[in-house]
Amino acid sequence: MSVILTTVVPVFVLIGLGYGAARLKLIEGAGAIGLNRFVFLFAIPALLFRTSMKVDIGVAAPWSLWGAFFGSAAVVWLLAILVSPKVPSLRPTGGAAGAIASSFGNLVMMGIPLSFAHWGEKAVVPAALIVAIHAPVHWFFATLRAEWFVHGGGSVGTTLKELVIALAKNPIVVALFFGLGWGMTGYGLHPVVDKTITMLGQAGVPSALFALGLSLASYGLKGHLRGLSTILVLKMVVFPLVAAVMAFAVFDLPPLSASIVVLFACLPPGANAYLFASRYNVSIAPVSGAIGVGTFLALFSVSFVLWVLG
Repeated sequence: MSVILTTVVPVFVLIGLGYGAARLKLIEGAGAIGLNRFVFLFAIPALLFRTSMKVDIGVAAPWSLWGAFFGSAAVVWLLAILVSPKVPSLRPTGGAAGAIASSFGNLVMMGIPLSFAHWGEKAVVPAALIVAIHAPVHWFFATLRAEWFVHGGGSVGTTLKELVIALAKNPIVVALFFGLGWGMTGYGLHPVVDKTITMLGQAGVPSALFALGLSLASYGLKGHLRGLSTILVLKMVVFPLVAAVMAFAVFDLPPLSASIVVLFACLPPGANAYLFASRYNVSIAPVSGAIGVGTFLALFSVSFVLWVLG
């Protein structure tokens, strides 16, 4: 348990420092936006690029890993679609906002720092391969569901095109695959380049956690209790249970990969769920409330999951 506390407590202390800095107005709007951009455009991509260079791509075949994680997400997604009509605040757009909030976790700002803090660099492959397509896949199906419900049909081709463009523009995806590709060449990096990328990567984890705290201050704890509770039960209870069965029993993943699948499944809803709700102007209160409350509850749920995983 002391090892788990050593992993989890510093993570949430950094989130709390960011939250406190925002609430005390030590860092306001422009500063928070700047730090978020630094994390997504420079620090986390540098971390993933340098560590993925060391990966043997043949060992990193992702199909079973993706099957376990996204298969579990699909189960939760369908449950959310079925439950949403019974919850007024989640009913609009056919429950698309509730579905993405129930299955989209905070992987970049919380999942990557936690997995690196607990398992070290060996966690980069399963963590990065999930993160690489996490947001585009969710946006694709959520947008398709919303457009189909609102307009009676949606353009699969257009949505798929947007997915491909999003992947090509995503710095995390680009960094991951460039790192894997460069590693396959057998060449190293010039010491100056290597040192620069290393320094950027070292800033990634603490910056991401602090930026997460800054962003939480804007969400608050508002929200419709019934919708908020529905999202959190599906996301932080049902999802990790389904993921555990998928990862350990159905796909029989290696222990580290299976553990990361379950850890990622138990994380609270991520900011993309809020962005989706805002885009369609639906279910904003329960989704934003679930992000705020879920991040607080994650201190306990993550500790419990890591303890169970051993």
